[in-house]
Amino acid sequence: MTAVKPDRIVMMRTASRNLSMLILVLSGMAGLLGPAHATGKRCQMNAIERSKCIIEAILADISRSYTQVGGGGISAIKQNSTTSFTVSISQEERVDLLTYEVTVDAKGKVSVKKTGEDTRSR
Repeated sequence: MTAVKPDRIVMMRTASRNLSMLILVLSGMAGLLGPAHATGKRCQMNAIERSKCIIEAILADISRSYTQVGGGGISAIKQNSTTSFTVSISQEERVDLLTYEVTVDAKGKVSVKKTGEDTRSR
């Protein structure tokens, strides 16, 4: 059995706490919205509603396509521009960065237009 360094424990606790907070926030959104891309739900066109619909579509894509689920989970979702988001997923020795470009049509339907992947070492 290998010993875990104290700073590693603090980092894991912080990541776990952040993930718990993110899950609480997103679960509240999910109850209000449902998966926008799957139900055909139309997003409201104010900035907050549009962002929530986009995040739901991105999370659904991650659930379907991201296979490396052994790490610390989602540690951040950052909006880079109106239609660009980067999701950080913590792994043991790295952070996977998934970049999403999306479109929102005139009726409010969200579509994932392009994704990119990168990795940052810790």
